[in-house]
Amino acid sequence: MSVDPTMPFQSILANVLAQNRDALGVLFLDESGETVDVACGSISADDMQLLGAYVGIYLRQVERFLSPDQHGAVRWLQIEDRDLNVYTIPLPDGYHLVLAQKSPSLTAVARRTMEEAREQLVRELFH
Repeated sequence: MSVDPTMPFQSILANVLAQNRDALGVLFLDESGETVDVACGSISADDMQLLGAYVGIYLRQVERFLSPDQHGAVRWLQIEDRDLNVYTIPLPDGYHLVLAQKSPSLTAVARRTMEEAREQLVRELFH
């Protein structure tokens, strides 16, 4: 399936952004790691897109290692740094939802809000 980049994902991404304290931004990435849509908090859209490109590269490497023929698939990916947490969950057809948040952050809240956003995106786009 090809997602139409003109479709408004902004409200779903903005909701994730609003529900996570110290969220920097939320990305909706395509299968190649390109940004389909972005919602920004205290970071520029360009910086979020750059982060998305790097997350896309990392995801392709992890997914290649965890290919379904060998070890399974990525269901939740969390990257932590002293000042930054990046959370990623997969969507159908190789798409991903990414949340960048200042550290320390509440992982359970991030996960819950991202799962809710995934359900909305799947319902609206991948039916």
